[in-house]
Amino acid sequence: MRASAPVASAASLAGHVAVVSGGARGIGAAIALALAGDGAAVAVLDALDAGETVVAAAALGARSRGWMVDVGDEAACLDAAAAAEAALGPISILVCAAGVMPRGAVDSGLAQWRAVLRVNLDGARHLVAACYPGMEARGDGRILLVSSVAARQGGLLAGAEYSASKGALLAFGRHVARNGAARNVRCNILSPGVIETAMNADLPKPDPAVLPARRLGAPGDVAGPALFLCSDQASYITGVDLPVNGGQLFYP
Repeated sequence: MRASAPVASAASLAGHVAVVSGGARGIGAAIALALAGDGAAVAVLDALDAGETVVAAAALGARSRGWMVDVGDEAACLDAAAAAEAALGPISILVCAAGVMPRGAVDSGLAQWRAVLRVNLDGARHLVAACYPGMEARGDGRILLVSSVAARQGGLLAGAEYSASKGALLAFGRHVARNGAARNVRCNILSPGVIETAMNADLPKPDPAVLPARRLGAPGDVAGPALFLCSDQASYITGVDLPVNGGQLFYP
């Protein structure tokens, strides 16, 4: 697996405060560290202990705090956002990377359907609801939702509820983008392909030889595009669904 080193950017995020859900490991951790490496203060939210990411962000010179949060709980998200603002300052960047990806099929049962959408979709809604009003009032917001290639082509690694949750994020993100554009609140979507993380470690994966890039992705491959979309360099980009899949799926 390729290293997930922080990605440098020409546009510094010094003075910005970022909230990153799912930041304890994998894609979320890689994005949190990329933002920290570019000068942002980072609040790391996760159902797991995010201490390792917080320590790594501090080693990069960033102010960072971590909170254990169930993003499917609206009240918990509101409390975490308030705590992050109290500790680090007004939130101008939100990255929703928290997700679950259990094994599944076309119908894995209603309980699993609801459990996956609760985290993958409701969690993003709760955090946007918590952070968007302040961004709108200040006229500066950068929101990034982490979807998946499964949103467009269906999934082979997990069940229908995973694909449905990620597809819904596309529609939700574009709605936020269209309504926030005049208020300088941008919202974009990243759609990774098969990225090797702890979350999907036990799931079957394609043979890298059949992929155009001849390899699976690493969290660091997603961090660079994320950093760009959260930077001033992307100030006129909103509502974009950016594929990060090594050529696995092309779409306009």
